[in-house]
Amino acid sequence: MKLIRILLNSSVFPILACALLLLIEPVSARQTVRKKYRGTVISRENEPVIGASVSVKGGAGTVTDISGNFTIEAEEGTIATISSIGFENKEILLKGDELLSVRLEKSYRNLNDVVVVGYGTVKKKDLTGSVALVNVSEAKKNVSYDVAKMLQGQAAGISVHGSGEPGGFVQIKIRGTTTFGNNSPLFVIDGVPVDAPYDFSPNDIESIQVLKDASAAAIYGSRAATGVIIITTRKGKQGPVRVNVSSYAGVQEVARKIPLTDRAQYQQIVSAAETNAGLSLAPANDPTNPSYVSNINTDWQKEGLKRGVIQDHNVGLSGGTENISYNASLGYFNQTGTQVGPQKYDRYTLNSNLQGKKGRFSYGVKAAYTQSHKGNYGATNGHAVFGGVVTSMLTAIPTMPVYDPSRLGGYGGSDQVKNRAISANVVGINNLVNDYSDRNRFLGNAWGELEIVKNLKYRINASFDRTDYENAHFEPRFDMGYYYLNTQYYMYLQYGHAKTSLLEHTLTYQLQKGKHKIDLLGGMTYQEDKNEWMSATAQDTADLNFRTFGAVARAGAKGVTSWKGTAALYSMLGRINYNYDDRYLLTANFRRDGSSKFAPANRYGNFAGFAAAWNISNEKFMKLPSFISSLKLRGGYGVLGNQTSLGWYDYQSYINNTTNYLFGEQLATGSTTVSVTDPTLKWESTTTTNVALDLGLFKEKLSFTAEYYNRLSKDIITAIPIPYSVGSFPQTLTTNAASLKNSGIELTLTYKDNIGALNYSINANAYTLRNKVEKLGGKNNPVYGAGSKTEVGREVGELFGYQTEGIFQSQDEIAKHATQDQSGGIKPGDIKYKDIDGNGAITDADRTYLGSVIPKFYYGLNVSASYKNFDLSFFWQGNMGSKVNNGVYAALMAGQYGNAHIDELNYWTPAHTNTNVPRPLINDINNSRFSDRFVQSGSYVKLQNAQIGYTIPESTLNRTHVFRSLRVYLSGLNLVTITKYKGYDPDFISDGLFNRGFDYGSFPNPRTVMFGVQLGL
Repeated sequence: MKLIRILLNSSVFPILACALLLLIEPVSARQTVRKKYRGTVISRENEPVIGASVSVKGGAGTVTDISGNFTIEAEEGTIATISSIGFENKEILLKGDELLSVRLEKSYRNLNDVVVVGYGTVKKKDLTGSVALVNVSEAKKNVSYDVAKMLQGQAAGISVHGSGEPGGFVQIKIRGTTTFGNNSPLFVIDGVPVDAPYDFSPNDIESIQVLKDASAAAIYGSRAATGVIIITTRKGKQGPVRVNVSSYAGVQEVARKIPLTDRAQYQQIVSAAETNAGLSLAPANDPTNPSYVSNINTDWQKEGLKRGVIQDHNVGLSGGTENISYNASLGYFNQTGTQVGPQKYDRYTLNSNLQGKKGRFSYGVKAAYTQSHKGNYGATNGHAVFGGVVTSMLTAIPTMPVYDPSRLGGYGGSDQVKNRAISANVVGINNLVNDYSDRNRFLGNAWGELEIVKNLKYRINASFDRTDYENAHFEPRFDMGYYYLNTQYYMYLQYGHAKTSLLEHTLTYQLQKGKHKIDLLGGMTYQEDKNEWMSATAQDTADLNFRTFGAVARAGAKGVTSWKGTAALYSMLGRINYNYDDRYLLTANFRRDGSSKFAPANRYGNFAGFAAAWNISNEKFMKLPSFISSLKLRGGYGVLGNQTSLGWYDYQSYINNTTNYLFGEQLATGSTTVSVTDPTLKWESTTTTNVALDLGLFKEKLSFTAEYYNRLSKDIITAIPIPYSVGSFPQTLTTNAASLKNSGIELTLTYKDNIGALNYSINANAYTLRNKVEKLGGKNNPVYGAGSKTEVGREVGELFGYQTEGIFQSQDEIAKHATQDQSGGIKPGDIKYKDIDGNGAITDADRTYLGSVIPKFYYGLNVSASYKNFDLSFFWQGNMGSKVNNGVYAALMAGQYGNAHIDELNYWTPAHTNTNVPRPLINDINNSRFSDRFVQSGSYVKLQNAQIGYTIPESTLNRTHVFRSLRVYLSGLNLVTITKYKGYDPDFISDGLFNRGFDYGSFPNPRTVMFGVQLGL
């Protein structure tokens, strides 16, 4: 990987690229002598078509300049093809010496675009299933290290949530929650299934398709129940060597600050809480005490947040001839965090594709390598950072200094006697604790395809995916005050690797007779996964700054553990596409999967999908208005399998063979089952049904899709409680027990047109999602989470807590109300809760549902326009109708020893009763109950991206004799957020299945301003 760094950080790569150019150009020079032809490409409006591709079979290609002009060398009589996005292709005969003039017609019928689906391609007009085509150029404007984050708001039915943590997890779901395990979709990169795409550079992506229903995704069987995202990376094209460089750099900062109390306000609240509890004032907060703090007023957001940097640089090399083409790229991504500390994410990527054809044989090879380093934010072993580093930073007391040279480690801390506050110094923890994750990943793929006879093709595909990782954690000795005192060094180190091998054999056959067209696919695949890791820990008073286990002398201070496992998946698959006269379309998919994760009796599952479409606009007997250019009705049904909720050996029981028992006076050696398992575990299954209407108007200027979907997941694998008397550990049984249903409507609208030189497009998508729990297993007992409840007949993770009725104003009012505290601790100024069951006492039975965490409506809007050399785009995204359990706000409104939200200053006193904020009270057990006080609207509208760019005219670039194209742009991300939410960001990471919508300190998505360059050589 040192070689990659050298290439990226020096002038070596440009020299190599130029050398390669010199080597390849003479090959073209040795071709047959050709004649030079000149011409101009214009539109119907006589505007020059810029960047149109002009190519001849077997020869090099070129593109038109800013005036639509081109020059190409070819033999006389050769056919040249002129193509440009948004126009119909046109062929011309090259002859004579006259100046060529080519007029292109607008292509409003983009229905012939090729769409990549499982194990093949299909024209857009022939689609029968639910497949979303992502506009990659627009998605890439939402810059991220992870393609999953880029998909936010880009297609209906896809929900994405991330955070501002460098290299942090991105949560993505297609059409809601399908299982109680991993709900992330399957990613397929260049035909290779991968677990997640964050190791690969988004710069290399050429197209993205999302398979959302069973009829489209059934070909992937057990791995497709949560949806499939197919990614195709850039391939080489016929023509001379081209070098493309893309680069951007920008700054990031937290977009908004949470209003917190300063020193005096904090001391006022805590002193009131202590007085209300009958306690003396903490010395640090008592003006009459010598230990009173008046000279420290730490603004922890100012001290704990910083301006981060994001940058990405990519160099690509591509070219080829009629028989072979290639593409290679080298990339570097770097992002530093917005919280003070050395944490960052670095990634180096190398991606290469080679493909060619010789007679009836086609072949291709892909190799991708990634090296990444993620510095994780601080967490201590044995000293919990309550709520994570974000919440801990906000609740840190302003009377604690950031730095204190008198303490071990040099950072400030709170005192048990003076402050009485357990307060984490997040700045110190982030700098002293070293926690990182390193990954090295190689993805290789090779395929060959032989046309045995006409239209009958055999293809073999082999891939290998290996990830080597290292997770490390080191803590020195430090003293950061009350609770955060570390008297021993601590070290943890884990090494491991994960390997996936895949071998696929497929046969395809195409048959066309008259108006009948049939495409057949059959195949078999074998996949093997291997995972192995070993970890070690050490804890000692000895100096471990060299961070080696050899430095730990005491054997008892060290520990080692390891794990190894193998899983296999064997599959047979088939598909048939039938097309009659472009009017009636049928698709049938079938896959049989066998997984080693199940017992032999239940190892195999059969999954199939069916879809049909009717191109109404192609019917001869039906006369549609002339403004309707296409009209298609389609529907699908299918069943998909899933095993992501299952561990590799969950169907097997574990036995402890060292169990002894006393029979009489004799000690007998015996064995006992440690964990009880269900040997009848079987596949989860998801049945999907969808009906859609695709409409194109005004020669496809305007296209619209409306789709209804219904997904029912059955036999969901989950853990149900079992009696302690069984003797199993844990006291649960993993079995097929639950059922979930998701349904909704998806809407997509696109409008593209031009007014002279002004080209513009509008793309909008919106969808609804309704979730319902059909079954939970066992006795269908509800599942409780953090302020949530999941029960049959309602949504997963619905907010659940107490309903408030204001604040008690007098002791008489307390006496007349339902009893809230048997000890009589309720006083005027405390929260009054509603007696839901009417039994005269506030108990757990009075909790009620407080709102849905699932938005009623999701939407995204892309608007882009270009005028001559300028381009401008906006991307808005958001949702509405959801509720959030704002755990950060609850922590800041607790009225305890931690710092507070400015709202807490509005607390109740006998002289200030017109408020909804209760009296602060140390060790409160009433006001801190989870209630609608902490439930807030999660609705928001965001200007996720705005970009303006300028393309340098080709006539200007030609003078340099270096640049083929050059575009510069200025871009802003997360620029505007319209919301009532009182946290950092309503778009936060919350992947807890039963704790959904719970914000307890997700890293806020930063506001980003950056400058970028895209150039071609």
